[in-house]
Amino acid sequence: MTPVVLVAYNRPEALRKALEALAANDLAAGTDLYVRIDGPKVPADAEKVEAVRAIAREAKGFRNVEVSCAPENRGLAASVIAGVERVLEVSDTVIVVEDDLLVHPAFLAYMNQALARYASEPEVFSVCGYTNRVTVPEGYGFDAYFGPRSSSWGWGTWRDRWQSVDWNPTPASLQKNARAFNRWGGSDCAKMLRDWMEGRNQSWAIRFCYSQFIQGKASLFPVRSLVDPSAGFEGDGTNCHKYSRFKFDMAAAEKESFRFPSAVETVPSLRRSALRYHSPVRRAWSRLMYLIYG
Repeated sequence: MTPVVLVAYNRPEALRKALEALAANDLAAGTDLYVRIDGPKVPADAEKVEAVRAIAREAKGFRNVEVSCAPENRGLAASVIAGVERVLEVSDTVIVVEDDLLVHPAFLAYMNQALARYASEPEVFSVCGYTNRVTVPEGYGFDAYFGPRSSSWGWGTWRDRWQSVDWNPTPASLQKNARAFNRWGGSDCAKMLRDWMEGRNQSWAIRFCYSQFIQGKASLFPVRSLVDPSAGFEGDGTNCHKYSRFKFDMAAAEKESFRFPSAVETVPSLRRSALRYHSPVRRAWSRLMYLIYG
């Protein structure tokens, strides 16, 4: 079983629910879990961080649990990167979730099967457990589809693809590729990467996606989401608001096996359906809702 990294910070109940959902997967009992807990950013967070550490140490339902507690606040990006690199020391593959995600009971089955299926196909950059609400073409015979932009809401990758990421892209590279980057992954891509370069965010995910774009690779998504990220829309998450433009349909039935596309290619209608969430109109509406709801 591919090991799982779970990144947490200062939300005890969110972590408890995330652990319960993950442990409800049939494959959890054979899965090694690595919990990464960031240190308190401000003294007022110390009590909640300690509560999160206590919950993590009591986690049950997995083959093995390793809890790592940072002595100081390193930020989400550093926690994710350190957790992934720790697992890839002992495994060719890794699955990553955060404490505001509730996974479907078939999440681990889907992730493990997909990581095994495309292990020898380097044009697949990542496997994602979350998907936007998409319109599936009539007669489409698979449980997953390929898209251009990886999602950070429950995902996995391989050691060789992770090691190919350039974590320090240059402004000159972005200036040259900004328009193409936006056409590839959505109208917010170039701005997010520019904001990272100028210190306005600490995103690891946009740098991961930029390397994916530069390499011309694809990500795999389920046709119905196997991750519920709505807990992160309650206002306590690092990068989420109470309102979100992202709508999804959670998979209903628990599956034991999944049908994956044999060819690594995108279906145009599915690509358009997924990327409409990143259109300028949707983003403008979201900014208005953020102002209203916080």
